[in-house]
Order: sequence, then C-alpha cells, then structure tokens
Amino acid sequence: MVEIKRIIPGSPAEKAGLKAGMEIKEINGEKIRDYIDYLSLTTISPKLVVSIESKKTLPSGEKEQQEYLIEQEAGSRLGIELEGIVYDDLKKCCNKCLFCFVDQQPDGVRAEQMIKDDDYRFSFLQGSFITLTNLTDNEYHRIISEQLSPLYISVHTTNPKLRAEMMGNSKAAKIKEDLELLASQGISFHLQLVIVPEYNDREELIKTLEDLSKLSDSVLSLGIVPVGLTAHREGLAELKSFTPRRAKKLIEQVRDWQQQNSSQLLAERIFLADEFFLLAQKPIPSENYYGEYPQLQNGIGLTRLTRANYYAKRKEFQSSAKISGDFVVLSSKLGAKAITPLIDDLNKTEGLNVEIKVIENKFLGEEVTVTGLLAGEDIISFIKKEELQADIFFLPAIIFNAEGKTLDGYHWKDIIEYFPDKNFMICESMEDVLEVFFNEKACSGNSRQA
Repeated sequence: MVEIKRIIPGSPAEKAGLKAGMEIKEINGEKIRDYIDYLSLTTISPKLVVSIESKKTLPSGEKEQQEYLIEQEAGSRLGIELEGIVYDDLKKCCNKCLFCFVDQQPDGVRAEQMIKDDDYRFSFLQGSFITLTNLTDNEYHRIISEQLSPLYISVHTTNPKLRAEMMGNSKAAKIKEDLELLASQGISFHLQLVIVPEYNDREELIKTLEDLSKLSDSVLSLGIVPVGLTAHREGLAELKSFTPRRAKKLIEQVRDWQQQNSSQLLAERIFLADEFFLLAQKPIPSENYYGEYPQLQNGIGLTRLTRANYYAKRKEFQSSAKISGDFVVLSSKLGAKAITPLIDDLNKTEGLNVEIKVIENKFLGEEVTVTGLLAGEDIISFIKKEELQADIFFLPAIIFNAEGKTLDGYHWKDIIEYFPDKNFMICESMEDVLEVFFNEKACSGNSRQA
C-alpha cells in the first residue's frame, strides 16, 4: 500500500473524496508496486476506482475497504501526490565493492546515508546509478516490455574478472552481455566509470572504452569519475586516490582516445568529472564540451555551468552593489577552486570585500574535498577556531538535504543558533550570491536568510 501525501485542491481526486493520509491498496483492481505502476494505471482510463484501506477492522480480521470513483478529463491532473517512489521492498545492493562509499562512513552520519540502494526504478525515475547485478529475469522483462529507458548504469570496467573482483560479486562479470541485451531491445543508458588507480585505469580503461564503443547510440553519455576515499577504511582494501599527476595523465589518456576514435559516437559522449581538471590544474572545458550536461548529478560540468550562469546573471546588474562590507563564502577545497574566478570578479565591485574560506573535511577525512560532503561539526568548529567576522557568511545549500540537515545530522538552524551574533545566508548558487549583493535578497526559492 502507499500513503497519499497530498491532495491538490479542486482536483478530481478531491472531488471524489480522497484525503491526505489515506492508504491506497489498489487502482482499478491492480496493486501498485511503485510510481511507474501508478503513472501507468492512472493514464489508461478516464474512470478510476481507487481502493482505500480503512482503519476499521471487519469481523473476519481484515481491514475494511472503501472505493472511490474518480472521473478525469483528458489532460487534467488527477490531483494525488504520493509518498515516495517505491511501495514494495526497495531493491538493495548485493555487491561488496572495494570502493563502496557507504562502507567508509563514520559514526554519526544521517541514517539514509547508510542505505545501499540499487533499484532500477530509482534509476529510471531519478537518474541514480545501478549495477544490474540484482535484477531478476522478470525485472529485465519489465524494463524491456515497458521501455524503462534511459537507465543509469555503473560499469567501472568491462573486464569480467576485474569487475567481479572490484564489485565482490560474480554476477558482475556479465556486464557486457547485460548491456548488449538491453541495447538490442531498445533500452538506452547513461554509464558511469568510477576509476580506482591501478585497478581499472590505464590499459583497462582503454579496453573498456573500446568495448562500450560497440554499443552504438545506446550509450547516451559516459561519465568518468575518480574514486572517493574517506579516512574511515578500517578493515577495507588499501586503495590509492588520485593525485594531480594521476589526474593529468587520465585526462590526456582519454582525450587521446577520443581524438583517435573521433568518428565513433562514444568519443563525443565521454565526460570527465570536474575533479580531474581542478586537481590537475587544467582549464575547465567549454560549454560545448558538455552539451546538455547529461551527468550534472554526477558532478560533471557543474563548475562550467556555475561559471556560465554567474556571468550571464552578472550582465543584469550595474557596477555598484546595493550593500557593501566584508563577506565570507564558506566552501571546500575543490569548491573554492571552482568559484575563485567568480569571487575575484565580485571583488572588482566597489564596496565589496569577499573572501573564500576553505573548510577541511575532518568528519570524512581530508581527501574528501567536495563541498556537498561538508559536515556541520566541521563548519561550526572552523568558524569558532578562526574567530571569523563578516557582515554575512554565505553557506552553500548543497550541504543540506531536503530536511535542512548536513551529512552528520546538523540542521542549518543548529549552525546559526551556535553563532547568534553572526548573519548567515544559505544560497543555492553564485547567482543567489549576486542577488544578495545587488538586490539585497536571493532569487532561489530554496535560498533563505538564516
């Protein structure tokens, strides 16, 4: 069953008598396993019978069922918002990857950070990466028959033995066959390679690219990202992280392959993570390189898009800001590298003195340098230790989840309440920072004066 989260006022669902908090058992006699089923069932017929499980218990011991008839016109919204995406059991990861980020989490992380999901429905609906190792024949049949495409798939390597070793699962060995099956049935996919130095880089990476190039236009994009290693790897395999030298070599290796295979579709659909360029101190590629930014959720192209959006927004404003003073932008090591040109541009404005302050990630370890993984305790400790003073402290919204909490469970209110004498602004983007300086408020709906 699935709980109704919200009913839209004036909708067919409200007119039929449905209310938030009710639990749907069936629609037109069919159980709904997930949001895909819900979409399918509610778009087939203009008349729907929604079975709701009552809180009343019948003499038989079963719950009483109530049925609601909904009539909807073509193109109208049914008006039901559901809680979540999956209404049966979440398909969890059955792998034991050498580089699993969940296995490297310290005590104190948010509970959801420890969930190892590997669910094809999240892949189709939300773009999360799956490995294909836990799919049953029935689930393959559903993906193909319902054309659940595109999917987002973690490949890492096409070497059967190496993939099985890296992922700790013998089923991982048949990745080429799995991809070929999906491609032959019209399923396209975005692929990901998490590169672990001295495992699937160098010659293994080139072999993987050659194998994937045979899948024709089924590969919509291929993201290559560096392995993420925390300081909490007790009892886990000893792995090496990317150094500036390794990052530079990988960039050159991939570009050489692309140039040598420029006639192949895959060559123009390979995208390297921003981290490689920032680490190697190489220029961030142009907007043309990223096309429509197909793997932005993977941190690929975020730096270029941030800069492009900033400069586009900057043109809207006059040279003088509406506020002046000293300001601090809190960021991570990599985040600071990404936005330094933008901060330099802001400081050309009379009256503005903007500084980037880099916070070291002590919660996960100093090798974790992305902004989104900064912990609340590290932010509080840093401001306190440095005795920072500023008219406004800018906090990046990316460090908070939908409930407003950091990786280690601090709510944004916890941070500002710790410093009652300081002013904080939580911003979604550098465009929001511009708005604060030139319009005295942020433009993003999720940005807020803390």
